[in-house]
Amino acid sequence: MEPRADELSVATPDGVRAVPSRLDLVEPLLGLPGRTAYDLQALDDLGVLFTIRSNPLDGPQIRLFLVSPHVFFPTYAPEIPAGTLDDGAQRVLFVVVRPADADGEVPTANLLAPLVIDPATGHAAQVVLDGDHPLRAPVVG
Repeated sequence: MEPRADELSVATPDGVRAVPSRLDLVEPLLGLPGRTAYDLQALDDLGVLFTIRSNPLDGPQIRLFLVSPHVFFPTYAPEIPAGTLDDGAQRVLFVVVRPADADGEVPTANLLAPLVIDPATGHAAQVVLDGDHPLRAPVVG
């Protein structure tokens, strides 16, 4: 199924899913108060690497890198707490990635606090998980 003009294709463990290009967070991302509206942009044709950018009218623009986690972490299947967005929705997960630095460190992914998206509405929430998930898991591919 081809995504509409206002949607992007995202690789998930269950196949490619369409996700709105506009995300509305139910609460601001951790450490980024005052921003709940973000534009999702694909950086590849595979549906794996994305950015989210805040609205510049909300203050200095924020840009974060996201990946579809199952591509780099095939066993990553966190239990999302009940009540996160619509429990009946087939939610899509992203994790925030810290790019490699000039010292040659590999990029790292935050597996402790994934971004959960309801693809039907574009509502999103960052969830801090219980359990033993790394904050900086090396992304190697």
